[in-house]
Amino acid sequence: MAIQPSRPERNDLTIDIPSINPPRRTTIARRLFRLLFLFVVVPYIGVHILLIVAQRQMIFVPTKTEPLSATLVQLPGVTVRDVSLTTPDEQKLHGWLYHKADAVDDDINPSPNLLIYFPGNSGTRQWRTEDCLEFVRLGYQVLLFDYRGYSENPGSPSEAAFASDANAVWEYATRELKFPPERITLFGESMGGGVATRLAMERSVAGTSPAALILNSTYASIPATVLAHYPALPLLPYFVWDRFPSIDRIGQVSCPVLQFHCTEDDITPYAHARQLFAAAPENSASGVVKQFVTTEGGQHNFIPPETMRQAIRELQARIAQPALR
Repeated sequence: MAIQPSRPERNDLTIDIPSINPPRRTTIARRLFRLLFLFVVVPYIGVHILLIVAQRQMIFVPTKTEPLSATLVQLPGVTVRDVSLTTPDEQKLHGWLYHKADAVDDDINPSPNLLIYFPGNSGTRQWRTEDCLEFVRLGYQVLLFDYRGYSENPGSPSEAAFASDANAVWEYATRELKFPPERITLFGESMGGGVATRLAMERSVAGTSPAALILNSTYASIPATVLAHYPALPLLPYFVWDRFPSIDRIGQVSCPVLQFHCTEDDITPYAHARQLFAAAPENSASGVVKQFVTTEGGQHNFIPPETMRQAIRELQARIAQPALR
């Protein structure tokens, strides 16, 4: 007789545990969160990092050239000569000095008034030839140095470096060219307005105020301008290294202030320019009222020459004649 294998007895204590699967809604939420993180949060942070790292390449746009000789400039009735200085950190900066052609003796100032020109963030001194010619016609000698890192100048641009260089230019104007502070007008174009405003503030605090501060298409501060261009990146202004906070400095400027701006400026908003002007003292230490000149519809650095010419002549008259203040 065949023996059948015995069946294992069933263990009644065995419990069947059903598999635990997450609810479908939880799985979808996790997937959506992952997609949101990968395709929104990560790119958003990445854009911030990219702009933070590249910010100096966006703020400063230096044009490098071979050495620029003043012989490149041929203007009727105007002489241009090469000038240079060495900064406190041993960087040699090159520039040009414009004056009327009938004054050829280096021992004689062809004009008793000097205008120091601080240009915008791109180009070289050769690009500003027509502007300098206008200022010479207005009775100024014009001193224009390229920034460090621009043209043939060595070094790397930054706000701190530009401030140091601006003071070196001031020392050159007062010691080498022998202009008294009250005969020196500071002119700042766009980014150069921040450089000029800081220098005017520092000279005012030191008791050696310049004759005037003229600003053309200038911003209130770089962080404010950044936010205007990137409103979807509200954290970006907090990471700006070169802040140029002119709106915080202009209140300490004791010399007369003249400001130009266009209503359709797409680089530095007109509203920011008005805020900067509002922060300036109503009157200079000598009693000259500040002035804001608006060009309707113009773009960045698009002030008509006749508009600027007339306003500067009026400023010169108010400075020279207290009765007109």
